[in-house]
Amino acid sequence: MDRYYLRETVVGDGRRPARTPLRAAQEQAGVPVGRWMGRGLAALGLAPGEKVTEAQMRNLSGERGRHPYADRIEAGRLAAGDSAKKAFKAGALGRRVTVTGVDFVFRPQPTIYLLWAFGDEETRLAIEAAHERAIERVPEWIEDEVAVIRYGKDGIYRVRPPGGLVAARFRHYEARSGRPLLHDHCF
Repeated sequence: MDRYYLRETVVGDGRRPARTPLRAAQEQAGVPVGRWMGRGLAALGLAPGEKVTEAQMRNLSGERGRHPYADRIEAGRLAAGDSAKKAFKAGALGRRVTVTGVDFVFRPQPTIYLLWAFGDEETRLAIEAAHERAIERVPEWIEDEVAVIRYGKDGIYRVRPPGGLVAARFRHYEARSGRPLLHDHCF
């Protein structure tokens, strides 16, 4: 998922030109920078609304569950005299797993996003405010009611994610076809 996300999703579902820095590609696509959200941010040293960097995305998803600041953590441990193996391990987030994330796409129903696309400024702002509220509330509900970590033989033990979930959020204004479509990807 990392390559797809970094080549297409984070730049408005377009194709990111090779060797183009992430922020430059986002500016060319007319989409805002990604932002971090979720109750689990503090455990990672991240703040709500903080900009998502390419290195953080690569570590978290591309490296299959490494800390967003794994590079910094590793460098610090190596400077302190730890072995490369021990330093690498310090940047890990628990066990390495095959699936480290899920992409949730938030978009209004068709009648609402069409109203957003063709409405006046006041209408657009009201729809965007409701959209924002949904994006805040749904992850909270998932944390409170749905998300569990299973462990032990056959996953018999279940626990809520300690501290909560973390998501990188990316706002888009168009569908891949180019038609107006307010939506956000949360990974």
